[in-house]
Parts: sequence; structure tokens; C-alpha cells
Amino acid sequence: MVKEVESVLSVGRELAEHVTGASYEELPPEVVHQAKRVILDSLGTIYMGSRKEEAAGIDRFLSGLGEPEECTVLGAGRKTSLQWAAWANAAYAQVHDCNDGHREAAALGGSSHPGRVAVPTALAVGEKLRASGRDVITAVTVGYDVAAKVRGMNNRPPASAYCSAAVASRLLGLGVDETIFAMGIAGYHSPRGVPRTMGLDVNFLSNGYQAKVGIEAALLAREGLNGPKLADDNRLSTRFKTRGLGEEYEIMNVYIKPWPTCRMTHSAVEALLRLRERHGFTPDDVEEVQVSQLTHGMYITDEKVGPDSYYKNCQFNLPYIAACVIADGEVTETQFTKERIADPKLHELAAKVKVTPDEGLDSVYPEGSRPATVEIKLKNGATHTERVDIPWGEPRNPLTDVELFEKFVNWSSPTVDRGKAERIWSALKGMDERGDVSELIPLL
Repeated sequence: MVKEVESVLSVGRELAEHVTGASYEELPPEVVHQAKRVILDSLGTIYMGSRKEEAAGIDRFLSGLGEPEECTVLGAGRKTSLQWAAWANAAYAQVHDCNDGHREAAALGGSSHPGRVAVPTALAVGEKLRASGRDVITAVTVGYDVAAKVRGMNNRPPASAYCSAAVASRLLGLGVDETIFAMGIAGYHSPRGVPRTMGLDVNFLSNGYQAKVGIEAALLAREGLNGPKLADDNRLSTRFKTRGLGEEYEIMNVYIKPWPTCRMTHSAVEALLRLRERHGFTPDDVEEVQVSQLTHGMYITDEKVGPDSYYKNCQFNLPYIAACVIADGEVTETQFTKERIADPKLHELAAKVKVTPDEGLDSVYPEGSRPATVEIKLKNGATHTERVDIPWGEPRNPLTDVELFEKFVNWSSPTVDRGKAERIWSALKGMDERGDVSELIPLL
């Protein structure tokens, strides 16, 4: 073995051994159940994204490729090749910013949202290979581990591409060396997003390429091609047995979003919803809203939005989101349609929302929580304050199975009616008894 290859294979070996060696039978029951929950949640994000006007070009693009009909593109009523099906589903999953997420990994340079890549990759590869439900569950679980345990701040590693490569490698039955090479190939060719931008369609398209490049990398590694070593900061990464690898499953540490906005806005959203329900104020009653935010989270005020703004920028703009809560009493995809964004009164209300950094909140982030404090002043002189430390959806404050299912119904409708949603959830709950996961696909 040449020394360059030997050097590559010495980095990330424990992680690759975990990817290839993890056993469904050894997964704790709560991990298996959580895997089914995140699959259901990701399906909801894909369905919701597939009907977004801005994403309509994806289906038109696929129709012109002439690819073999191997794997299902959800919400589109079509099949295409393995890689392009995973690409489309992963892109749809990112159209609305409503994916599950890992707070600590996001803050320390890992993958912010493992499910948006792990699940589309696993479903596509699983369908193509006719993998068992247990194999898909295991692949998703180790994919979340790779996504969240590989970290780095100065040069953020391509954790999402590593995740997709790991999921595909596991389902393809690659060995340890091949899995290391697959992750290396995927990382080297992963989208870098230069220049970084938010208000353009590349935001969701790039997520599709994370899934696609991981699958292609695994296929290349299977044919004997190698790649560079894992690129991370081993001082921050938790990809070692001495730091919980194989014992602490990161899928248990993800939050599930109840609202389709940046997670950094959710504590403030929840606080405002509580205040609105408790005090019954209307937009005309509001004098001013003051939000105290983590200094790390002040990016949610960076993009100024107006009646002609792109919906994705609005999903990352806390004053706009806060105005939606006050005016509509909810935050759903409706608040990010062109018609709702175009309402000038909503932006007049958003102008009353002031967001300021509060260093006092920083001590508990990211390990402990993601707090925010909201103070609303009404024109009658009343002032009301609410603080949220652990927003709804966190592992310590999770959506129940019933709440998660209702979220799926809301986000997948009208593509999926309640009856079909019930059949999907029932099938997912029993997917570990399926010898061929492709039998599940027609239900989708």
C-alpha cells in the first residue's frame, strides 16, 4: 500500500467501522423508533417542498433527462435514476426551512440538518437495492452519526456529503476502507456554495447535490477508486469511541421543527404565541416588540425583507416572522407565499420588532438550550414578557408521536390526504418487519 493511501485510511477509521459494523439488533428500541419518526418528518418536508412554485423547475428538469426509471421522486408522480431521485428529494426537503436539526453539531461545524440528506439518500438507495427496512433504519442511524459527529470551525467539513456517502456505503455493503474513500470522494466533490447566498434557488438545489455526490462517491469507491482523508477538527469531532461513538446515537439529539423557519427563531416564535394566546392582542394594539437573542443568532436579522422579498429570506428574518405570529397567530407555509409576503401592513408591523443581542443568554448555548426573551409593549401601556429556554421540538421538549403525525398531515397535504398519511405512518412503524423497503414506496 502506498504511503498516501495508508495515510488516508488512518483517519476516520473508527467512524467507518461504526458505519459498516453497526447492527440493527444492537440498536436500542428508542433509537429505532426515532429513526422512523425522522423518516416521517423528512417525508413531510419533501412533500411540502415538491409543491412550492419556486421548485417547479426541478420536475421539468428531470423530465428532460431521459434517465432510467429506477427510484421514486416523491410528490412528482415520476421515477428517475438513483442519483437524480435522491437529488430531487433532497432538494425538495430543503425548499422550506423545516428540516430536523442538531443544535450542537450546527454550532460546532457539523451538519446542521442531517435528515435532509440522510433520509432521501437512504430511501433512494434502499429502493434501488430492495434493501430491508432494518437495513434502511440502520443506514439512517449511522448517517446521522456521521453528519453530527464530524465537526470543525475554521474549515467547516462537508459533513452532509460525508453523511450521504456513509448511508450509501452502508446500504451497498462496502467495507471499511471503501467507506473511508467514499466519504473522502464525496467531501472533495461536495458543493461549496461560492459565493454563499440565501435569496436564490441554489439554497435548495445545493442540498440535492449533497445527496447525489454521496451516492456517486460510494459507487466509485465500490469500483476501487480512492479519495482524500476525512477533513475535520478532531478536537471538536465526536467520531471516536472515547467520545461516545457507538453508544450515543446522534439521531436522539436532533430537534424536529414545528414551524418552517430557521430554528434560531423558534424560541421567540413560541414566546410570542404564548403571549398572544394569553393576552389576546392584535396588530393594532402593538407599540413595540423587543426580542433578546443569542449573540450567535443575530444572523436572523441580517437580511432586510420587504413586500417583494424572496420567501427564503423571510424564513430567516425574525422581525417578519414575529409579525406573522402577531397578525396570523401561526407560522406555516402560508406565511411565505408571495401573496402574504406582499402585504405592506405585515412589514409595517415587522418594523416594530427590535432584536438585540444578549450575552447573558450565551452561557447555555449550544450545549444546554437556545433561549430567547420577548417583551411586547402595547399601546394601552401594558407590557408583557415571556422567555423560552427549550423550544418545542427539542429532545427535552419533543413533539409527541401524535403531534408529529399531525405535522406530517399538515405539511404533506393536499398531496397526501389523511387516510394516506395514516397508511404511511403505519407502514413506517412496521418497516423493520419488511424484507424489501421498495414495497413501502408505492404507499408514498
